[in-house]
Amino acid sequence: MKALPVPVIPFLRRLLTGARRSRHAVPNINYVPALVGFLVLAVATFSVVFLSPFQWPPVSSSSLFSNAGAGCDMTRGEWVRDPSARPYYTNATCAFIEGYQNCMTHGKPSLEFLQWRWRPDGGCGGELGRRFDAARFFRLVRGKSILFVGDSLASSHVRSLVCTLSQTESPEERSPPQRSGEGFEHWRFPAHAFTVAFFWTPFQGPERQGEVFAGPTDIHLDEPDQRWVPAAMDHDYVVVSASHWFARPAVYYLGGRVAGCHGHHDGCGAMANATKLKPEHAQRAAFRTVLGKLAGMEGLKRTTVILRTVAPTHYENGGWFDGGECTATQPADPEDPVEMAEPEGEFYRAQVEEFAAAEEIARRKNDVRMRMMDVTKMMLRRPDGHPDRYGHGAGEHEGFEIDCLHWCLPGPIDVWNDMLLHIIAGR
Repeated sequence: MKALPVPVIPFLRRLLTGARRSRHAVPNINYVPALVGFLVLAVATFSVVFLSPFQWPPVSSSSLFSNAGAGCDMTRGEWVRDPSARPYYTNATCAFIEGYQNCMTHGKPSLEFLQWRWRPDGGCGGELGRRFDAARFFRLVRGKSILFVGDSLASSHVRSLVCTLSQTESPEERSPPQRSGEGFEHWRFPAHAFTVAFFWTPFQGPERQGEVFAGPTDIHLDEPDQRWVPAAMDHDYVVVSASHWFARPAVYYLGGRVAGCHGHHDGCGAMANATKLKPEHAQRAAFRTVLGKLAGMEGLKRTTVILRTVAPTHYENGGWFDGGECTATQPADPEDPVEMAEPEGEFYRAQVEEFAAAEEIARRKNDVRMRMMDVTKMMLRRPDGHPDRYGHGAGEHEGFEIDCLHWCLPGPIDVWNDMLLHIIAGR
């Protein structure tokens, strides 16, 4: 698959208008444990310069699931056709699927994308035909809770999990407590005393956005988001993600002062002495802040912090609103090399590096459990799993004319629940 540039400006005004209404918007690398010390030193050296350039050191994914079973690495494997495969849920059996994810309702012509299973390379017990074990999941999380924080892809993961579990027990969707403020959603499975919570935050830190997202977003890169970070102590698991929104126009703040901006819009172009910064620098700074904060938080020892890496887009022949599409009907051939478009590759590298630095902080300070859910390489090979033009009805696109960023539900991201179960079982 040919790497394509990610369009940033022309589509964003339209995208963000629709996003406000609907609340959305690899390379093969090897971890080398010996480089952890180097990474920590580098982070310490440049911690006061959040937006400095960076290099991508070699790392290995073997440590990602080192706590989840000897010799098991779920990030490596292949998508295998299984004509007998059936989805865990459908639009008829789960009421929590949102419109932009509901490819069945909107008439996606081929449902072949549901007939593929992820088969790890070995050591994970992931034989073809093995299905997510909801009963085992509920046994492991009885009396516990999990919080997802991120953008619309995090929301999709939440709904995938809730829909899958709802086939065993119907959840109670409830309003958040008053102290939680706006932005939280909750699903409670009373028979198992288990709660799933979601907080929508596309930048991981404090931001100020216009009512219709017409202008740039003000993002404070060195401040953890107090709307949800303190609530992390109330949960046994916290899954952190988000990256794609950093491509939109923004003004960046450090120490409460303007540090730079991104996007050829009036707000950035008219700013005197403003440094033009790439979105991947801002994304790196934001993840450094939030992961570092969680890794060093007192009282978080009972919590497992999980970072989910970026899920790539698959636009071909253009991008949002300028001819881009994703018409593939099956995964990329395992023998074919695939490349990830920028800035998504940089987003991924930044997440991996900042996670390694935060993991070291956790070890030195209070031993907070840090785990990585690396979905990037497996999702890079699923260009067939996006809504394309079937994430909406005729004449109703809610800002997403052709959608090659989000994923159909049910669909390929249901495998993320297998990875989540794998991590929880191995903590």
